[in-house]
Amino acid sequence: MRPSSARHFGTTTQRGFTLLELLVTMTMMALVFAMVVPNLGAFVPGAKLRGSGTQLLRTIDWARSEARIQARRMAIELDLDRARWRVVHPPEMRLTRDQDERDLAEWTFEWTALEDGVVFGGAGDARRGLATKGMYRMEFDEHGFSSDQVIELALSSDSKVLWGLSMRGLTGNTTITESDQGEHPVLNYTEEGAF
Repeated sequence: MRPSSARHFGTTTQRGFTLLELLVTMTMMALVFAMVVPNLGAFVPGAKLRGSGTQLLRTIDWARSEARIQARRMAIELDLDRARWRVVHPPEMRLTRDQDERDLAEWTFEWTALEDGVVFGGAGDARRGLATKGMYRMEFDEHGFSSDQVIELALSSDSKVLWGLSMRGLTGNTTITESDQGEHPVLNYTEEGAF
C-alpha cells in the first residue's frame, strides 16, 4: 500500500522545434522583410511632413489661446525662404516703475525649424493670396481671432507631396489636407473671417 502523499511520476515527452520548422519560419520572415524594408523609405519623408505640420498646428493653437487668455495680440512669423517660424509677443501696453522703454518693443521666441527635407509651399489668406517667398505674419487679435489662413508644407525632394492647413479665423476650426498628387489646399473668401 502506498502512502497518500506519494507522487505519481508519469512519462512526459519534451517537444521542441525541428530544424525544418525553424527554416520555414526564417524564410517567411526574410520574405516579409524583403517586401517591407524597401518601402519604409517612402513613409519616412511623409512622417516628417506630418510631424512638422502637427508641431506648427500646435503652435498656432497655443498662440491663439494665449491671445485670448492674455487679451493681447499675438503673432506667428513664418520665414518661407528658410523653412522656420517663431512666435511674436506684442509690446507691453504700459510701463511700470521697474520697466524701461525697451519693454515696449515686441519680443519673440527663438526660431523653430521645420524638419529636414520639409519646406514651406506657401502661406496666405483668401484676400491677399498665397505667398511663397519672404516673411509671412499670421496675427491674432486680443480675442484670438484672425483672418482665414492657409499654410502649405511640402517635401523638398518631391514638391507633389503636400500637407496643408486651412484655418477659419473666427472659429479657429482647422482642416488638414494631405496630397501626394500636388493638390493644393483651397481657402474660399468669406467676408467675416477675412479682415
